[in-house]
Amino acid sequence: MSTTPNEPRNPDYGNQPGAGMPNPAQPHGVQPGDVQPGPGQDPQGAPQPGYGQQGGKYGTSEYNPNQYTGMVDRPGLLDKLLKLTLLSAALYAIYTIVSLIANSTFDMEAYLRESGMSSEQAEAFASTGSNPVWSIIGLVIALLLYFLVYRGLAKGKNWARILGTVFAALSILSYLFGIFGALMFGGLGIVLIVISIIAIVVNIMWIVTAFKAPNSAYFAQNSRR
Repeated sequence: MSTTPNEPRNPDYGNQPGAGMPNPAQPHGVQPGDVQPGPGQDPQGAPQPGYGQQGGKYGTSEYNPNQYTGMVDRPGLLDKLLKLTLLSAALYAIYTIVSLIANSTFDMEAYLRESGMSSEQAEAFASTGSNPVWSIIGLVIALLLYFLVYRGLAKGKNWARILGTVFAALSILSYLFGIFGALMFGGLGIVLIVISIIAIVVNIMWIVTAFKAPNSAYFAQNSRR
C-alpha cells in the first residue's frame, strides 16, 4: 500500500491565527479594519481635551527668546515711572505759574520793609526776586530737563534714572522751603502749599518707583550693554 509523502512543514504554520481565533497583536473585540485610537484620542479617534495644550510642540516647553540669554523684558513698572515724570513736570509748571501770579499781586517791597529791611535792601531784593523773566527762563530750562529725563527713561538709560533722582531730591527740598515762604501770599499761598505737598509726594513716589526691583534690573541690564 502506497503512502502519501510527507509534505514540508511551514515553520510559521503554528503561529498563524486560524479562522475564528483572535489575533494576539490585536485586542479582543477589535476587527482588522478598525482604526486604533492614538495617544491623546478617545476610542472614536477624536482628540482628548487638554492633551498637548501645555508646552510646545512634541511635548517641549514653549520657546522663550530670553530663556537662555538672561535678558530682562521691559517692565510694566517703567510706564508708571514715565507717568510720574510727566506729573512732576506738570506740577512744577503749575507751581511756577501760580508763583508768578502771586508775586505780581503782592507788594514784596512793603512786606520786606515791615520785616525789618532797609528801604534800599527791600527795593533791591524785591526787584530781583519778583522778576518774571527769570522765572519763565527757569521754567523753560526745567521743562527741557524733564523732557531729557523722560526720553532717557523711555529708552531704558540708567543715566536718566540717576539724573531724575537728583532732580527729584532737589525738588523735594525746594518745595519744603517754599512752603514756609508761601504763607505770606495769603490765599494764593495756600494754593502753593497744596501744590507743594502733592509735588513732594509725587517726587518721593518717583524715587521709590525708579529703584524698585523690576526697574533696577532693567536699567542695570541696559547699562551693561
